Amino acid sequence: MIKNIRRFPIDFEEGLLIKIKPPKDYKEIKNIVVAGMGGSAIPGQILKDGLALKYPLEISRSYTLPSFVNKDTLLICLSYSGNTQETLNQFNQGIKRKAKIIVITSGGKLKSKAQKLKIPLIEIPCGFLPRESLPYLLSALIKILKALNLTKESFNLKALKKGNIEKEAKAFTKKMKKTSPIICSHYSSASFRWESQLSENAKQISESKTLPELAHNEIVSWKQLNKNYSLIFLRDEKETKEMKALIRGIRKIIKNKTKILEVYGKGNTKLERILYLILFGDFVSYFLAQENKVNPRETKYIEALKKEIKKIS
Repeated sequence: MIKNIRRFPIDFEEGLLIKIKPPKDYKEIKNIVVAGMGGSAIPGQILKDGLALKYPLEISRSYTLPSFVNKDTLLICLSYSGNTQETLNQFNQGIKRKAKIIVITSGGKLKSKAQKLKIPLIEIPCGFLPRESLPYLLSALIKILKALNLTKESFNLKALKKGNIEKEAKAFTKKMKKTSPIICSHYSSASFRWESQLSENAKQISESKTLPELAHNEIVSWKQLNKNYSLIFLRDEKETKEMKALIRGIRKIIKNKTKILEVYGKGNTKLERILYLILFGDFVSYFLAQENKVNPRETKYIEALKKEIKKIS
């Protein structure tokens, strides 16, 4: 797993070499929906946080599509395995509603259905755990948006290659071990990715919280915080003065109650800084798995739950 985490920038750049030529009428849309679950949904969430888009973008983690989806919707169905039931359901519903569909997958039923119906398809490399496929899924999504002129932003991943993010993440892990992490950020994609990776890789219960929303509700319960928790702020080098003031205020109120840690995203663009935070968290989840003495690849509960659901269906 550590090798695949280290390859994040390389795999992302390889994914950007993928060629796609969507039908011309795919530019005639009014909204975008990214349908996916787990690690396959996070790429859409990252782009919603990190890119300026021409049209509204909605992430659909469900068995059913949002009610507004129709012929004016660009529906991008992501499933790394190609067999995610929720995504297959949404794909079928998208067909019935005449949405403009593009599929991103490594194979499975979704690939077969797309090929049979001649739906535009981006096939990415197989052999990864779904959560390891993020660089390819994300770059494929960006290629689609660029091909349809839905975003004009440019970026690079120099910040992920400079310095020693792995070494810094390893040192950070030692500061938060043996605590229950509460991850806070105004980038919900970054905080949610941290929570997901800590769950799957480190088998660590954690919570992800969104700023500034938590300041209007969640913070009241933080009277109960103690040294068994760690409060982790995922920050941006170029965050607004309002966000700086909010975090400063929270730190002042919570000081001495629990451990407070911070990570700053680095890069020239918002997307670059989000990806820095995400890669940092991926490394943390791996090193925390070592601290917790667990296998980061094992997901027995997920597999057991899938079997139970199959019995019902």
